[in-house]
Amino acid sequence: MSASEDNLRANGLGWTHKFGSLTTQLDLEEPGSGIFINSGDSLISILGICLPKQALAFSDGWVRGSDATGVYTINDARELKISGLWRLQGTWVPKKDRDNSITAELILSSETLREKSDGALAVECSFLATSARTGSWSTNSFHWEQDSLGPSEYWSQKTGQTVTVQGFIFQLPGCEHTLALFTRSDEIHHTAMTSTPAVGSDGPAAYKHVLKNYFFPTIIEKGVLHRGRIVAVLGPSQSEKDWCAAAAKAFAHQPPLLQ
Repeated sequence: MSASEDNLRANGLGWTHKFGSLTTQLDLEEPGSGIFINSGDSLISILGICLPKQALAFSDGWVRGSDATGVYTINDARELKISGLWRLQGTWVPKKDRDNSITAELILSSETLREKSDGALAVECSFLATSARTGSWSTNSFHWEQDSLGPSEYWSQKTGQTVTVQGFIFQLPGCEHTLALFTRSDEIHHTAMTSTPAVGSDGPAAYKHVLKNYFFPTIIEKGVLHRGRIVAVLGPSQSEKDWCAAAAKAFAHQPPLLQ
């Protein structure tokens, strides 16, 4: 497990994990913030659940080891009951890179208390990066996509019997770390990304990236539980091709979530 007892400090509503010069924090009462990663002057926010603050109620939460679970209700017309399990773990990178990596997973669950409701939910990641690229795992190999990314991009769900893992890979400014985010074709609905030039950034030109991953149908029925997940890996840039492919392969071979 990547989050050792020496570096992980947990409390009833979240945890703080120190990794070299990086510090990660999670507060279950702020699900929209997800996991904060601090490195010097850089601040990264990953795996935040987009929920309406004015209608959000925090129902319950607990921490067991490196797992933190929050339960929420949305008191608006949708009447959703949502849970998020944020997990620090080391499944997604090769052992040789484990000491230079930090990994996190969000398992998102949702159901409605109405007969029918809009069940769509988004998970947001926001950060500065000097480069962005995509790739995917399919038919036992990882393929880097060559097309350059514009200021606004959209990826729809790929249908088919074979699970495809889509990867979004970003070079972070001011450090030798790469951030990679992975979704599965049998769980994601669509993904949208915007990028805008960062003001006053030092070094190579950096862009503010906002990646939103949308889960679940726009119409769900009472009594049906919907689940999806997204994986984030922060690893060394010099070996990103190796561990990105390995993480995507491991994610693709995970069994489907029980619904």
